[in-house]
Amino acid sequence: PLEFVTKEWRDTGTHIIGGVDEVQQLLDDHIVKAQTMVGSPFIGPHEQRTTAWANKLVLIQDAIDMWLKVQGVWQYLEPIFGSEDIMRQMPKEGKLFKEQDAMWRDIMKKVNANVNVLAVSDIPGLLESFK
Repeated sequence: PLEFVTKEWRDTGTHIIGGVDEVQQLLDDHIVKAQTMVGSPFIGPHEQRTTAWANKLVLIQDAIDMWLKVQGVWQYLEPIFGSEDIMRQMPKEGKLFKEQDAMWRDIMKKVNANVNVLAVSDIPGLLESFK
């Protein structure tokens, strides 16, 4: 099975994903193949299943793209808002970060428990939580 690679991020008690190049390459290949099958005049009885599969692959790809952006921002902000001094100076921004930090940690806890790409894609509201 295709799996994400997770690694612990510093001493934060949470994980980040890494090494997604293989996952993204395989997704790209399978998206092209699935879209080719959907466009085939011989798709007939398999059209609904194939279309659903192609849509799921695109959703996974979109989620990974957004995920990597969010992860980069989180990695940048976490040490800043980890400082009590900053939290006192910027309470409103600190509160917003704490909410996003809790969401990030919850998602990464679920991902670390089951790194299978298809299982991760079934986490309810995954893509929406990154927006």
